[in-house]
Amino acid sequence: MRRWRGGVVNPTTYRIVVEGELGARYAASFEPMQLIARDGATEIVGRVEDDAELQGLIDTLVALGLFLVSVTPVE
Repeated sequence: MRRWRGGVVNPTTYRIVVEGELGARYAASFEPMQLIARDGATEIVGRVEDDAELQGLIDTLVALGLFLVSVTPVE
């Protein structure tokens, strides 16, 4: 959940899960986020500054032809 304070969105850590175990060649596309590949899926975890950055990450997934499983804020 995005938190508003004084009209500003606070950065939030997200866990984005995609199908497939992504290798090192994908790491540059998601820097500085951490990629954790296991059990046929990859978790992309890291801090997202605002909704525009989150949308940019999702756009990158689409451009790379990856299948999005979930997007979850980490508390």
